[in-house]
Amino acid sequence: MPESSSLHVLLVEDDLVFQDTFRRVFARLGGDWKIHAHQTGGGALQAIDGASHRFELALIDIGLPDITGVEVIARLHQRFADLPILVTTVFSGEETFLSAIRAGARGYLLKGDSDLQLAQAIEQIMRGEYPVSPALARHLFRLAGSSHAPSPSIKLSPRELELLQWLSKGDSYASCAEKMGISFSTVQTHIRNMYRKLDVSNQRQAIHKAQSSGLLQP
Repeated sequence: MPESSSLHVLLVEDDLVFQDTFRRVFARLGGDWKIHAHQTGGGALQAIDGASHRFELALIDIGLPDITGVEVIARLHQRFADLPILVTTVFSGEETFLSAIRAGARGYLLKGDSDLQLAQAIEQIMRGEYPVSPALARHLFRLAGSSHAPSPSIKLSPRELELLQWLSKGDSYASCAEKMGISFSTVQTHIRNMYRKLDVSNQRQAIHKAQSSGLLQP
């Protein structure tokens, strides 16, 4: 990687703690990395469409507060077909993994990985390799047909189920917050927890999976 020119990185991550983690990792790598950070998918899409420079790397979280990170990955891949896109997320299930890869991601890391693992993954993807967190190996074997273990049971809290019920009826986040007597930010927290437990990346998938699992009546 050239030392004399800036390397532009698109970082789409709504958690400021993890943003700081990635900045620390890039500082560890050395070089002139210019990080363009966004906390929402909508902000990232605007940056992609209006970019006056080329990105050398993109780090995308799947569980964003407005749209799914998979949509951001698809737009990036459409505009910059050969851009290395690295997923950094808490979602480790097969459905989310496959959706990201099909959209154009070339690597998939979990946020529990160490700074060293993140740094190594960035170096690997910049060399044209396809880094994947070791914890995801079992999913790769399952996809290859060498594992037939049943999926673990899904457990949502009563409040999460109530929220999902309102959402399935077409209520907005703001409407759900008012009906449930909670803040908008608490609704967003419940949404993130539900997506993680259900291993999905958007509201439609969450409702469908809850219904197919018998947690929610159609």
